[in-house]
Amino acid sequence: MAYRITRDCIACGMCILQCVNRAIYVNTNDRYAINSERCTECIELGKRRCHLICTVGAIQPDPAHQETKAVLWEKLRHLPTIPTR
Repeated sequence: MAYRITRDCIACGMCILQCVNRAIYVNTNDRYAINSERCTECIELGKRRCHLICTVGAIQPDPAHQETKAVLWEKLRHLPTIPTR
């Protein structure tokens, strides 16, 4: 399941720096959000980096986007790459 950022977010920016798939962004309302199409739950790393780095617990599982491990691996395999910063 992809993750979401709740209203508890303090906009520190640490999660954006940790997301290797660039799934985290600032939306049009100046709120942090997670693109569920890019979020693979860091399945390739064995741990969810944004969830672990969030000091206020604002990054939570998104029940609207539940996915199996097989689906996450397939999503990662087909994820278009984005040039590094």
